[in-house]
Amino acid sequence: MLQMTQTIRDRLPAASLLQSVFHPPNKSTFLSLLLSSSLIFAFCLCLQGDIGLIESISLKNFMCHRSLGPFRFGPNVNFIVGNNGSGKSAILTALIVGLGGKATMTNRGVSLKDFVKTSETAADITVKLRNRGPDAYKKDVYGDYISIEHRIWTDGSRTCKLKNKSGHLVSSKKEELTGILDHFNIQLDNPVSILSQEMSKQFLHSKSESDKYKFFMKATLLEQMRADYVYIKHTKTVTRQQVERQEEVTFMFLWLQPVIILIEQKQHRKRQKTLCDLKEKLVELQNKCSQLNQEISNKHQALFKGREERDKLRKNQLHASRSNKLKRFGDHVPELMALIAEAHTKGRFRKKPIGPIGACIHLNDPTLAVAVECCLRSFMKAFCCDNYKDEAVLQEIMSRFYSKGNRPQIIVSPFSDKLYNIDGRKAYHPEYPSVPDVITATSPVIVNCLVDMRGIESILIIKVNKARRVMQQGRPPKNCREAFTAEGDQVYPNRYYTSDFSMAKYLGGDLETEIRYILSAIAEYVAKATEISPERQQVTSSTKSIDTEITRLKRKIKVYESSHGEHEQVVREYAEALALYREKANQVRDLRRFIDRLDNIMSDRQNRYKVMRRSLSVRCKLYFSNFLIKMNYCGSMIFDHNNETLAISVCREEDGVSDVRTLSGGERSFSTICFMLSLWEITESPFRCLDEFDVYMDMHNRSICLNLLLELSERQHLRQFIFITPLTTSHMPKSSLIKVHQLQDPERERSQNTR
Repeated sequence: MLQMTQTIRDRLPAASLLQSVFHPPNKSTFLSLLLSSSLIFAFCLCLQGDIGLIESISLKNFMCHRSLGPFRFGPNVNFIVGNNGSGKSAILTALIVGLGGKATMTNRGVSLKDFVKTSETAADITVKLRNRGPDAYKKDVYGDYISIEHRIWTDGSRTCKLKNKSGHLVSSKKEELTGILDHFNIQLDNPVSILSQEMSKQFLHSKSESDKYKFFMKATLLEQMRADYVYIKHTKTVTRQQVERQEEVTFMFLWLQPVIILIEQKQHRKRQKTLCDLKEKLVELQNKCSQLNQEISNKHQALFKGREERDKLRKNQLHASRSNKLKRFGDHVPELMALIAEAHTKGRFRKKPIGPIGACIHLNDPTLAVAVECCLRSFMKAFCCDNYKDEAVLQEIMSRFYSKGNRPQIIVSPFSDKLYNIDGRKAYHPEYPSVPDVITATSPVIVNCLVDMRGIESILIIKVNKARRVMQQGRPPKNCREAFTAEGDQVYPNRYYTSDFSMAKYLGGDLETEIRYILSAIAEYVAKATEISPERQQVTSSTKSIDTEITRLKRKIKVYESSHGEHEQVVREYAEALALYREKANQVRDLRRFIDRLDNIMSDRQNRYKVMRRSLSVRCKLYFSNFLIKMNYCGSMIFDHNNETLAISVCREEDGVSDVRTLSGGERSFSTICFMLSLWEITESPFRCLDEFDVYMDMHNRSICLNLLLELSERQHLRQFIFITPLTTSHMPKSSLIKVHQLQDPERERSQNTR
């Protein structure tokens, strides 16, 4: 490293270099300075170590080749020599694909599946890149080289494996491969790094000066830099538009702010003026609220009074039923039953009516009393008649005790001494019974009537708390329409109704327990009513009407209370809007500062970009002229950055100026090589690849061209060069820096030669 640094100092002293940079004496000195500075830049890059060079490449079932390689490349100059079809261009194509390039980059296919050998399912590519020196990529992970293995499938997909020197898998992620290429400065789509045969032909035959300019811009990465600037400018424009829209909103708020302040002041004066009125109104409302609360208390007490009267009536019925069980179904039922018996004795009925139904059934399990009562409900007090004549007689008897709308229900159906056969339509469950299974009736008429009118054969009684699981999780039991729990809850397959029953009213066996329960409840209600109003209130309305009145009064109170919240809501919304405005104003200010700073940065970068573009253009022209001189040619390159064109003129020293389009194929190939070499001098890449660069040259031009390539490669001996040619290299000088890879002829040609 010290020796190389000394070489740099010998070639161009640092003091004179700095002086020439800031005070160039003339144009020729400035051009020499550019050449020397590029040489120093190249030396400095070389000092970083040999990373990114291609160690080897091997192919399997790629394109038309079953197996190629592995080709172990030298660190400097490599010639791949072979006849057409031997696989020269396949190696270059595999290099692009093997480093993650798209099929379109190769100009040899539109999809990766085009590279899989016919009749094969997949193709394999292995590329090994050198990874030595202080700038190695994750040296402790990969070691001295990185192995990149690609497998391409016939459906166009691919898999990638990144392995270290020992062959162990490190990663399969595309991002890791991209990081490696970026670290090594490998640009697959840059023609200066890899110039394929098709791209070389396109450039040779192109007559467009704009195409040449685009080639120069792409090769020097100026095109990418310009695209980045365009994107940044677009982003800046969009951001500026957003800022302007925010500023419009801000300006509008600033314009409205004095108006809002005036409105606030006016409202404040108005509020001050009406403050006394509001206080008076508040007192009035408080009085009204107290009055309403008193009314609610009175209504609540009346409600409790109604419940007290109802429970008192029930208690009297229970006390009376101690001597006569029929009184459970009403105080007049014993007398009604006596008159029915008397009418039957006198022959007024064809068949004696049966009822009440609740008095004619008994429970096999007394704990199911609430469930059965909830199931039968109004049928518990109903009577059964055999015919409509008997029903008319029974109606006449009932009219002595009940008004027309309050009489027990009468069910008319012909009496039968036999029970219905319900085996085929009865609800079935292995654990839980149906209603007919839990009751015993004094007559088949009762059961048949309940089957007709209530469908008790399709109702299950589920004693334990598993009704939801039985009825609603999966299909209900066979023939089951509904079910009742022991607590009286009614369960359907798609809904559930909770019972308001707490004790059985008709089928309960323990009268004393029910009486004690009711007494404990005409004590609880009295205590609650006393808390609301110590004095008893006279009840003149029904329970339902009292509940409706309470709901109306509560709604009225809520309306009065809600009328005081409007002002506070306006103040809160204004405060929120003000906070949002300040936040947006700060954002606009920060964005404006960012845009201003971005403008300064972009202006500076644009100037630097133009200086770099001018410097690269001048250096490229100088190198191009220098390479032409070695062939006794002269020429010029004219860059027009405004119109984005590049005009190349080449002529022999004894002839006049001529455009490259008038040159022969060999001369144009030579001028292309000179142009490429000029770009190589001003750009950096760990390796350079040229495919059949000398195909149109005669031996004289080819010899000169090879000398130029070898001279440059010797000057950049830490860079790798891969030249692909179908011509012999036997006349090239022997050197340790040059390695020739001779490919075998295609199998079809070898077989013909054998014949």
